[in-house]
Amino acid sequence: MADTLDTAQQPAAVIVEMDEPYVQTILERTFSKYHPLVTTASPTTSVPGKLMHWREYEKIDWDTVHRSTSVFSSAYCIRKGLIRKAQMAFNIKLYVAKHPDSILQRGVPETWIFELDDIDYLDEALMECFEVEDGMCANEGVEEPRDRQQFILKPSLTGRGAGIYVFDTRERLEELLEREFESDNEDSDNEDEMEEGQMISQIREWVIQRYINRPLLLPTHGSRKFHIRVYVLAVGSLQVFVYRQMLALFAPQSYKESAGNLDDQRAHLTNTCLQAQAPGFDESSAVELFWKLDLDKEKKDKVFDQICEILHDTFAAVASEPTSFQAWPNCIEQFGFDFLVDEDCNALMLEANAYPDFKQTGEGLKSVVEGFMAASVATAVEKFLVDEKDITDEMQRMMNADREGLVEVYSRSNDRHR
Repeated sequence: MADTLDTAQQPAAVIVEMDEPYVQTILERTFSKYHPLVTTASPTTSVPGKLMHWREYEKIDWDTVHRSTSVFSSAYCIRKGLIRKAQMAFNIKLYVAKHPDSILQRGVPETWIFELDDIDYLDEALMECFEVEDGMCANEGVEEPRDRQQFILKPSLTGRGAGIYVFDTRERLEELLEREFESDNEDSDNEDEMEEGQMISQIREWVIQRYINRPLLLPTHGSRKFHIRVYVLAVGSLQVFVYRQMLALFAPQSYKESAGNLDDQRAHLTNTCLQAQAPGFDESSAVELFWKLDLDKEKKDKVFDQICEILHDTFAAVASEPTSFQAWPNCIEQFGFDFLVDEDCNALMLEANAYPDFKQTGEGLKSVVEGFMAASVATAVEKFLVDEKDITDEMQRMMNADREGLVEVYSRSNDRHR
């Protein structure tokens, strides 16, 4: 390795164009560490050498990324098999059928794909997930809320807690669906907000998951429900890394006191984006480092090991379905995965998010986002943007330090199930 930079070489360029200033600022500052070998460029600049698009998905020049070996992107073009809830559920179902010993057999809540074009056809739709209807019928006469079979309804394409409801009776499900269809009809005429048909594709395909109504509750945190946000980096075709610094996101209200009130989203939903606009929002009590939770180290290690194993099999599942997930070699992407932990310390994966809402980490734990960004940028610089001969000893030490928090959980080349 060279000890000094060859400033005569053609530097690589990165277009950083993110809608969220919180993320834009961190990325620009992180890439500046690699100047002059890597420079930032504007979208209109002509770049003769290597170029990376670190931009919002719809702004990436996919045609150029697909055709060129010197153009790279911060997202995969085709990854609906991972981030679309119904498609991921389908891929996991196929994978578990082939690999019945997979941790996904118990590491994902039982999930049904639920499609409905008109409320009048609810009976027909429920025939496709008869276990849900059987569960609702079995609840008759069961008084204790946590002894009832409860389910959670999620739109397949939305995020940030939008359109999510918990139900345990047929009457409540009908009421929720009627509310969604009425909202759909009100919005369908507003062409400024959404292209024709887009709302229908989002609202009329859901997943129904068996609700984990016995979550792990920590008395020192007010017995509030929480989920774990895990930042994941997928690289090329295909290595997957977990960022070890995970977050615990807490609901604002005690779950133990409100488990039976399914309308009380402040007890049942843990998305901080739903809480931030509420009066009296306290960021310091809403988000905490997972590794600092008041939980035995042995239990935290057990949860982390399960998360790594679940993510391994999840990426093995989606990578085996190329119609819905294609890991191009010149792409890298950051994902946010959400996990719930039940009262027996079993980790369960809830969903995956592209372009995760990094800002929900808050200012107090901004160092987690900065650390994950540094690890992601260091990986992109070494793998895509700078030739090995041009990496100085000092730069290598910096990249190694930045990537220290990454833990490899999957490599396609080493996939034991291929």
